[in-house]
Amino acid sequence: MVLEFLSYTGGGPTPKFSPYHVWKAYDAISTQGPVGRKTLSQILGIGEGSTRTILNKMVRKGTVENTKKGAILTERGWRQFRNSGISVAPLQIGDLTIGSRDCAVLVKGLADRINTGYEQRDEAVRAGAIGATTLIFRDGKLMFPDDPEVPEQSKFLPIRALFALEDNDVVIIGTAQSYEAAEKGAVTAALALSDSTRPCWQDGTSGLISPDAEAEELKCLALAVHELVGRMPVTMRSRNNNGVRCEDGKVVDINYTGPVLEESLRRNTIIRRIAPSGHYRGVPVVVVPIVRRKEAVAVFGIVDITRGGMFELISRTRKENL
Repeated sequence: MVLEFLSYTGGGPTPKFSPYHVWKAYDAISTQGPVGRKTLSQILGIGEGSTRTILNKMVRKGTVENTKKGAILTERGWRQFRNSGISVAPLQIGDLTIGSRDCAVLVKGLADRINTGYEQRDEAVRAGAIGATTLIFRDGKLMFPDDPEVPEQSKFLPIRALFALEDNDVVIIGTAQSYEAAEKGAVTAALALSDSTRPCWQDGTSGLISPDAEAEELKCLALAVHELVGRMPVTMRSRNNNGVRCEDGKVVDINYTGPVLEESLRRNTIIRRIAPSGHYRGVPVVVVPIVRRKEAVAVFGIVDITRGGMFELISRTRKENL
């Protein structure tokens, strides 16, 4: 998910709020904003101090702006919340659930993280729901993850009416005696799912990276790869924003792009060649796209300085660009 709901903390040994409250804050501000801290605190059901902590971090991330009338989402906040990977809606599904109120949460592209579905039920119950039902979407059909039989699809028509489903999507239905508890349970389970481990570098795994990701969101990953390849220069950008360039163990550019990065994004393929222009002109580079649903959402580039004379070439290229 784009928004780092799980990176927020409540301070002290026992957090005073959960990732659900962070998600709910974004949701409330997007639908009711501008909204004051006191009102938001009442919506979230937590203290004003915890609400202030959440808002302050939103402001630092550039996703929320405080105005005289209250908090509003910035353009970046709107974009990231829309692309956060989950959609939430009330649901009436008959006898599929055990509570009187249900909430459905669509989680994009994470069906390969589902085991039996009991894990999501347990997360929902810990959050205050009385249960949860997990479904995965495969080959155009909704299925129970622990049952190889394809169920009768007509019972799922209310879900199909709510969401535009694609293969590998997950639907978690929280159930409780109140909608608020059902929503909290389902969203909590969805957010926990987004933080679980997952195989990397496979089609669909790049839901962790958005095509709108900015340099601040990419730099830690780029630096990690930079260390893994022996501190050879590493570059990275998303589809819609320039990114970062790493050298000598640090980020040296936070508005970087290059011709081979752009070609890899455009062609959606791995490219190995001598850079024709830009900062690494004349130096061999390898660029690998990160693909989601057959479209490159971001690209990594490694500058190959292991071949003879590459350090000298880089030095000369830098001097020519000064």
